[in-house]
Amino acid sequence: MDYAPIIARIFDHLEDDKIEKAVMGCLRLARHLKDYPSSAIFLRELNPNKHEVARVIFDDASHLTKEAHKYLYEFSLERWLEVHTLDYSLGQNEDGDERNVLRVGAGEIDSELDQWERTIGDMTLPSGMAPFDIAAFTDRNAQEKATIRLRMAALNTIRSRLKTRCLNYAIQVERQLQLQINPQNFLVEVQTEVNNYFRAHSNEIYVKLAKAAQLVASRDSEDSSLLLTEVRRSLKSVADHFFPAMVGLVRCADGKERSLGEEQYMNRLQEFIARNLSRSTAKDLLREELDQLSLFSRRLNDIASKGVHAEVKLAESKQGLIGLYFFLFNLIQHLQTAELSATAASPT
Repeated sequence: MDYAPIIARIFDHLEDDKIEKAVMGCLRLARHLKDYPSSAIFLRELNPNKHEVARVIFDDASHLTKEAHKYLYEFSLERWLEVHTLDYSLGQNEDGDERNVLRVGAGEIDSELDQWERTIGDMTLPSGMAPFDIAAFTDRNAQEKATIRLRMAALNTIRSRLKTRCLNYAIQVERQLQLQINPQNFLVEVQTEVNNYFRAHSNEIYVKLAKAAQLVASRDSEDSSLLLTEVRRSLKSVADHFFPAMVGLVRCADGKERSLGEEQYMNRLQEFIARNLSRSTAKDLLREELDQLSLFSRRLNDIASKGVHAEVKLAESKQGLIGLYFFLFNLIQHLQTAELSATAASPT
């Protein structure tokens, strides 16, 4: 989803001094981002009713634990108090305690300010009053106006704090999304280079990688096992491409004899790396990367082979695909570097 228009509208609402719409925009943005703490915070600003807040928190984050729900509820309350706690008293409650917390929703602030302005405007001196009554009326009006203006000052304070909170959140998310652009571009570059390489060198591998990429977008739990299967098939096709299967035991580059048959595709890839890449730290890292990918793939394969496909999470299968792409990207880089070095060294 493109979040830029939502952020732009929040900025527009803040510039137009429309605080309720700005808070609603922040809530919408937080929900889209699955930013549950911020969702709870802005939800409280729109509707301070604690029962409604608790219900929506549960609905939005029903997959989280009860402890997480409790944390979201208490954390959002603390942040709500930061905005609604005043540095001065609004009077005393029935128990004689000072009242310095104003409970008001973001959508109520402007309408209440307008209402108090009209109330003050209506507090005019009636005609025909006796001098004593005029004095009493003026004194009472002065006290009432002072109380009203104190509440209006509190409303404006909360309004200003809310505006600052919305502005800071929009800027924070905008910065976060900008920081994510480069890594996303890098991931796209990795995938593109790998796909382009095998489109030119092996259509079979290219088709398998494309099929795996399609499964990533699926939300079907069964597709997590299918994705894992495509990752393994792609890896085997890569081994078949670079180092075809051999019959019987084969003496490897390290002097040990190993089976490099059809099913031993990990061994074949390790041997290909050992034979074709010069000794270097980068080569050792590439071999370790293949080892980790092999262990990860085998672990998930053991889970899937039990027949309980739901146990293989889509996130884990995605991790396998990402690992495969990064391994192939690094392998291609080393092979292309080796080819350039060989071309430069050959006589013209």
